Amino acid sequence: MIARVNDSIRAVKEIKGLVLAMASVHVFFLIAGYAVVALSFPWALSLREEFLMSLRGFIPLEAVAASVHEGSLLRAMSITFAYNLSFGAFLSTTLTGVVLFLPALISAFRAFFVGLAFYDHIASAQHLVLIAGTIFLEFGAYSVSSALGTALGIEIARRGEVRRALARVVRGYLIVALLLLLGAVWEIAGIYLLLR
Repeated sequence: MIARVNDSIRAVKEIKGLVLAMASVHVFFLIAGYAVVALSFPWALSLREEFLMSLRGFIPLEAVAASVHEGSLLRAMSITFAYNLSFGAFLSTTLTGVVLFLPALISAFRAFFVGLAFYDHIASAQHLVLIAGTIFLEFGAYSVSSALGTALGIEIARRGEVRRALARVVRGYLIVALLLLLGAVWEIAGIYLLLR
C-alpha cells in the first residue's frame, strides 16, 4: 500500500504546476463568493438564497443528514465519500478535462458557491475548524482531480502522450480517494460532534 501511495504522489508531482493552479482557482473563488455576500451585494444575497433553497431535497444531502441523525455515521461517511469521488471528482472535474480547461471553470463555480453558502455558517471556533478542515481536504482532492483532467485534456489537444496521461489519472486517483475519504470522516464526525 505504501508503494502505491508513493507512486500516486509521484504521478501528482508530475503535474504539480497544474495542481497549484487549480488550488489557486479554488481559493480565489471561495474567497470571492464569501466576499460578495459579506459586502451585501443584492445579486449575491439573492444568488445565495436560491442556491441554499436548491439544496433542499437534494437526495445525497438528505441521505447523509438522515444517516447522521440516526447515528449511522459509517453510512453517512460512505455516501459522502462515494458521491464526492464519483461526481464531485471524477465526473465533474476529471472526465470533463477532455474539454480543455473545463475542470478549472467547474472548480471556479463550485468554490464560488461554497463561499456564498458558508458566509454565516461559522457560528463558533468548532464550526470554523470543521469547515476549514473539510474545505482543505475536499478542495485539495478536487484540485488534484481537476489537474489530472486538465493534463489529460492538454495531451488530447496536442495529440501528445494520451496513454501516459490516462495512466497518470489512474495512478494519481489514489491521492484523490484518500483525501476524500479523510474529508468524509472529518466532515461527518465533526457534524455529529457539533450536533451533540
